[in-house]
Amino acid sequence: MRCCLRLSYVHRYTSSDMISWKLRTTNILPELGIDNAKVSYWMPNVGYNKKKGKFFMLYWSGHYRFVNSMAAVATSDSPYGPFVNQPPIQMLGGKVISSTLGMFVDPDDGTAYVRFHTRDPPLRHVMESLLPDWSASSGHYSTIFVKNDYPWYEGGGVMKRDGTFYVMIGTDCCFCQWGGDALVFTATNPVGTWTEQVDAEVNYCADGSMPIEHNITGTVNLCDKNNIQGTNFTIPAQQFNIVTITPSLPNKENVYMFYGERFRSSPDGIKANDFQAWIPLAFDHAGAVQKMAWMDSFTLTLE
Repeated sequence: MRCCLRLSYVHRYTSSDMISWKLRTTNILPELGIDNAKVSYWMPNVGYNKKKGKFFMLYWSGHYRFVNSMAAVATSDSPYGPFVNQPPIQMLGGKVISSTLGMFVDPDDGTAYVRFHTRDPPLRHVMESLLPDWSASSGHYSTIFVKNDYPWYEGGGVMKRDGTFYVMIGTDCCFCQWGGDALVFTATNPVGTWTEQVDAEVNYCADGSMPIEHNITGTVNLCDKNNIQGTNFTIPAQQFNIVTITPSLPNKENVYMFYGERFRSSPDGIKANDFQAWIPLAFDHAGAVQKMAWMDSFTLTLE
């Protein structure tokens, strides 16, 4: 999906090996074409509700941007679409949602959670659960962290590993080429208490240094504040989710993948053609996410 731009559509690609991808449709949610010349859409997340037998797409809509706490929702009987808009869901953990909105489905019990950042002060990142039919908030939510100054953190992703929930989140990169950092928070209950991981930063600057803490304008290279063309992050991308891959082999552990947008990486300069970064995550014996390292390529044995 092209994010934060006009003429946004949700595309669908498929792959049998995650190397070769085929574009199946450029408009899996046709209703966006009604007003996408004037309204921005981005960050679609899709989950399957087993009880309803439907696929739910939760996405960020310019209709509600920085105005209220509504989350746009569309449903389909098939992952291939088409998806059809449903009444939006009002989140209760904040009055105004800013630029981040995502959905995570607990792989064990099927509970859906919405993760968002508030525009109403204090700026905070929130996790909120939905009712079993995913039609509304359950009224249960928690604050992952509070950040009292700009810029807000955005993007990021959620995963569950060995009974622990993880949130990764990074600084707003604002279409920058140097990327954003990645901080890790954990909880045993998504709407309970969240704790910042010791050594929470897992995407250092490529030279091994820590990024600067403040980027008030959103246009400063956090790894080289005096040169926007200088040192990038180790993974020069702004994170947009975590992908959990379950192998078909018995006794094979899940694979957890960071993925982010590598803004300004397209050879033709068109933003919709920017590359992504996909990086397998590693954990220590205590379950802490380890510092990420750039990989030109890697192989996953899944079946």
